[in-house]
Amino acid sequence: MATLSAVLGLSIGHGLMLEPLSRNALDGINSMGGSMWFSQGCSIGCTSCNDTGLPVPPGFPNTQADLDESVSRGLPNIGSYNGDLCPNDHSKMGAWKTATLTDPRYTTMNAQSGPGADESNCLASAPDPSLCGNWSAWNPWRAPGSTPGFDPCGMAGGAHTNMSMRAGGFGPQTGYPQGFEGSKLPPVPRAQRKIWKAGGVADVSWVSVANHAGGYQWSLCAAGSGQLTEECFEATPLQFANLTHQRLRYMYLKNNGTITNNHTEVTVPAVRVTEGVHPAGSTWTKNPVPAGSWTNGKPGTGWAGNQHPPQFPPPEGCDDHCWGYQPCNVGFTHPSYEGWNRTQPLPPCANGENGEGCCHTTAYLAVIDEVVVPKVPPGDYVVRWRWDCEQSPQIWSGCADVVIE
Repeated sequence: MATLSAVLGLSIGHGLMLEPLSRNALDGINSMGGSMWFSQGCSIGCTSCNDTGLPVPPGFPNTQADLDESVSRGLPNIGSYNGDLCPNDHSKMGAWKTATLTDPRYTTMNAQSGPGADESNCLASAPDPSLCGNWSAWNPWRAPGSTPGFDPCGMAGGAHTNMSMRAGGFGPQTGYPQGFEGSKLPPVPRAQRKIWKAGGVADVSWVSVANHAGGYQWSLCAAGSGQLTEECFEATPLQFANLTHQRLRYMYLKNNGTITNNHTEVTVPAVRVTEGVHPAGSTWTKNPVPAGSWTNGKPGTGWAGNQHPPQFPPPEGCDDHCWGYQPCNVGFTHPSYEGWNRTQPLPPCANGENGEGCCHTTAYLAVIDEVVVPKVPPGDYVVRWRWDCEQSPQIWSGCADVVIE
């Protein structure tokens, strides 16, 4: 049973694989540092992500105070590291330097983008006015798969060194040094591995601990291939058995700080994406859970990313709690047990709207899909989950061990 301190350790995390059991998070969502395996500074069409200082375009703020100010204006993080982070790199995937996902059906940061965006959502110091309406255009989800992460199984802390406010430095929370490569993690113990049937169907799932929008893909690499590489996983992307629907599982934080599955699930439409993705012919899926609005009418009164309206309409089949950046109980206890506990009044924080309060839900939402198991030779394989974000220049990933019979 995790303590509240363990949950708080997750509160600055972002996402992790749940099923199959991940090398990166052997205790599931309760894993300390399980959601700290990612790659920072990733722009579309780059040969690699950039954690060498992340050059800031002229005119953008570069101090923590300026970053705080940019958040209060409604564009979190854009002042410090959004934009083209490899402006001189046209070697590997130069053709991907322009966003390939522009259809509003696929984009996930819609509330503050596009024509007519509120001026308060654009930094007054932005050097390029186009950033006001399309500030996420360089982030990974806008051309899914076009840039490899630092490691196909994630990197401890997201960068090779402690990058402070630019989201590095969290490596030790994983139990490994900053910059440790996830592909070098020990395999999942054989007794805990899922057994898949070649040609059959298997459940896979992941959970966002802090919702950075975007979308994801699952892929496979033979464990005996010699080395887990991006190329190996790109060669066998997994296809979805159900092209039209997926499931969401509500995972509640109890009032003593422990997280529990109560198996409350809903079936929702899935938005599969096959055009403008890499590798060609593969299928990615839009994160079905929208983050909330980042606009702060009164700085300091709202929890960024949980305010109305959501970035896009929540999927049909979900209730009105099916969106947000994080559950409202991150950082403090909350009177929630199994399900929505209406026997006690929720604190004002939980019912905030339009810049008031901090959030509206007490549940994490696990995203569950069924994938087709390829007809491959029997043996040990590694399943990779990769989440390309749109709200930030980040790629989350994790790897799990399965046996295919």
